[in-house]
Amino acid sequence: MLINLKNVGSRACSLHGFPGVDLKGRDGTVSAGRSKMAAPTVTLSAGQSTNFTLHYPPNNSGGSGVTFTSVVVTPPNETHSHTMSLGINVPADSNSAPTITVDPVGAGK
Repeated sequence: MLINLKNVGSRACSLHGFPGVDLKGRDGTVSAGRSKMAAPTVTLSAGQSTNFTLHYPPNNSGGSGVTFTSVVVTPPNETHSHTMSLGINVPADSNSAPTITVDPVGAGK
């Protein structure tokens, strides 16, 4: 899933690194892990956008899985978050490796 970030300020800004991503649902909160991709530095002019990819496994298990209804995104090196509605369902799994991960901001740009 691509999630867009837009510079709503009046000046250019630079982003470097991974966003904080917390998925929230009835059963609690899961923080996305980081992928192994290198983080580029992205400079955005006023009004310009970039994105990052949220990776999650589809629930093909036949079970009810875990449903997330919102996502809280914190851009790299920021303290202000933005909450968005979301509807994804992942398999209920107890693997120790994170199965929900994010790529760095701008990696696909």
